[in-house]
Amino acid sequence: MKTFLRRKMKLWRRATGAIKDKLSLITAEEGNFTVAVIKATSHNDLSMDSENVQFIYRFIQSNPSSFKPIIRAISLRVERTRNWTVALKCLMLLHGLFLSGIKAADSIGRLPFDLSGFGKRKSRFSRTGRFNVFVRAYFLFLDERSILFFNKNMTRLDIIVKLQRIVDSLMRIKPICGETPLVIEAMEYVISEVFEINSHICRGFAGFLSDVQSNNRDISSAEAELAMKIVAKSLSQREELFKYFELCRDFGVTNAQEISNFVRITESQVILLDKLLHIAPELDRKAAKVTP
Repeated sequence: MKTFLRRKMKLWRRATGAIKDKLSLITAEEGNFTVAVIKATSHNDLSMDSENVQFIYRFIQSNPSSFKPIIRAISLRVERTRNWTVALKCLMLLHGLFLSGIKAADSIGRLPFDLSGFGKRKSRFSRTGRFNVFVRAYFLFLDERSILFFNKNMTRLDIIVKLQRIVDSLMRIKPICGETPLVIEAMEYVISEVFEINSHICRGFAGFLSDVQSNNRDISSAEAELAMKIVAKSLSQREELFKYFELCRDFGVTNAQEISNFVRITESQVILLDKLLHIAPELDRKAAKVTP
C-alpha cells in the first residue's frame, strides 16, 4: 500500500511540475533562448533536456550578445523556484558553460543568485532534504569556481592553492542513494570538473617550475614554501580522490574511472622543487644585503 501511494505521489509531483513548466512557457518573454532555458530546466527529474541545453550553448556561440540575457533568464528561473530539480538543472546548465569552453563564462564572477540556503527551512530528513543538501553543495562549488576564473590578478601559485580548494569543494558533492538519474548526471559533471581542475593545477605547477628554470629567476623562501605546501596538499588530496572516485563508481557514475593514470605533480618536479627550497634562503640573504 505504501509503495502504491509513493508511486501515486511521484506521478502527481511530475504532473504538477509539467503544468508549472507549461505556465512558465506561456508567460515567457519572446525569444527562443528563454523558451529553451525553461525546457532545459524543467521539473522532470529524470535527466537534462540535452537538445535544449545544446541549443542554448550553440546560440551563445553564434550570438555572443545573447550571453547576458541568457544568464538573466537562468537567474530568474532560479529565483522563482523552490524545486530542487529546477535549481539543480540551472546549476548544471551554468556549469556546462564552463565545461564547454565558452569563454564568456569566465566573465560571470560571483553567481547572480544565491542557493547557499536552498531548502534549509526544511528538515534534512524530509523527502527532499538530501537533494537540497546536494544543491547547496553544488552551488557553493560553482560559485567558488566562477569567482576564481573571473579574478585574474593572482600569482600562479596562489591560483593553484585556490584550485586545490575547489577540488575539496567538489568532493563535498556526494552522490545520493536511490533512483535519481538526474543526480548521477550531475555527478558526471562533477567528475569531469575534477579532471579539468586537476589538469589546471598540474599545468600551472609545471609552468611555475619552467618559468623559474628557463628565466633563471630567483625564487624566494615564501614561494618555495608555498610550492612545497601545494605538493603536500596534492599528495593528500590524491588519496582522498581515490576514495571519492570509488564512492562515485559504487553509485553508478560512469566517468569516475580509476585514477591510476591521473595527471599529477611528478617526482622529478618534487626533486627540482626541493633543490630550489634549499637555494631560496641563500637568495633571500643576498637580497637583504643588497637592499639599503
